[in-house]
Amino acid sequence: MRPSLTRLLVFALVITPVLRAQFSSGSTGSDGALNLTTPGTVVFDPVAMGLNPAGDNIFNFTTINVGANVTLVMTADVLRNRSVIWLATGNVTIAGVLALEGASGTPYSGNNPGAMRSPAMPGPGGFPGGVGGYLTSPATNGGGYGGGVTGSGAGGAGGYLYTSNQLVPLVGGSGGAGGQIGTGTAGGNGGAGGGAIRIVSSTSISVTGTINANGGAAGPSLTNSYVGGQGSGGAIHLIAPTVTNSGGIYAGNGSPAGVVKISANSSSNTGSIFGSVVVTGPLYNPPLPTGVSQVNVVSVNGIAAPSDVMASYLVPDFTVSTTSAVSINISGQYIPVGTVVTLYLTSEQGNDSTLTCSALAGTLASSTATCPGATFPQGVTITDIRAVW
Repeated sequence: MRPSLTRLLVFALVITPVLRAQFSSGSTGSDGALNLTTPGTVVFDPVAMGLNPAGDNIFNFTTINVGANVTLVMTADVLRNRSVIWLATGNVTIAGVLALEGASGTPYSGNNPGAMRSPAMPGPGGFPGGVGGYLTSPATNGGGYGGGVTGSGAGGAGGYLYTSNQLVPLVGGSGGAGGQIGTGTAGGNGGAGGGAIRIVSSTSISVTGTINANGGAAGPSLTNSYVGGQGSGGAIHLIAPTVTNSGGIYAGNGSPAGVVKISANSSSNTGSIFGSVVVTGPLYNPPLPTGVSQVNVVSVNGIAAPSDVMASYLVPDFTVSTTSAVSINISGQYIPVGTVVTLYLTSEQGNDSTLTCSALAGTLASSTATCPGATFPQGVTITDIRAVW
């Protein structure tokens, strides 16, 4: 009997791991670490803090820590009227308050209501509120996409309009309209829109405190008049492999309110989130904006604009010493050539007026125009510049 031959075959199962590319926020780290731990209120002022020399509101941090009992305030006037993008190579922790809400409509006080008729200040990337009717000047609409519209009574609330589910371009909430006079003295001022912020981390974002991009409340009227409209909530976009929220993320108010979006591989929410649109989605980092659109006043009556426009009643940006008509020179960046810019002048002691500028001329990256025939009554005048295309 022939012996049988047994052949032993050994099969090796080799499992090749699927390597997932490490997520990158895109931060260069050039702004270093943002570490705020001393209790109190801090204004996020890039110039004073030596951040973002490019001036595009795209901040390149290593890590971000807004400690408990710290309130970091962001307003449009300090932040160049642009939305904010925080990039970090490491962890982001918001244990305190990140405040970029729109201001409420300015209440009236004293014997000169005209001095309080000013567009409410929005959060960065948001839009101002309209002003209430006073004397022969009617109420005005709120600024922004879906801004509140004036009617025969109370000012309409600001709305929020987005066409991209990736929040591109990143913009804040619109302003509420001013209220009409009715049979009274002065209509209420509209609330301003909340700001817009995108926070991107290569590792994780933890919110145990509060991120507030609510719209501003409607301003009260003065004797038998109508209140203003409330501002719309802004936009909050958090992007990281891991995002956790045990605090509060708010983009409320308005009709509709603002939007909150979380893009992560893993997310957890045991806290509060409020907006008319609350979205969670896969990890995706939209391209950084290039060529941010803006329009600025360059000079008034030959007087150059200050490098840091503050829009303050106490320290005006310009002093005009003539009641004759003067010219205002403006500049535009990344606004189509040929666009006509409108200036809305709101005066505390005179009638409001609207100024139509010449069409922007030059290139898409740098254009100029002149706005002739501007007259300024005695007192303070607030100038609201709008380019629509």
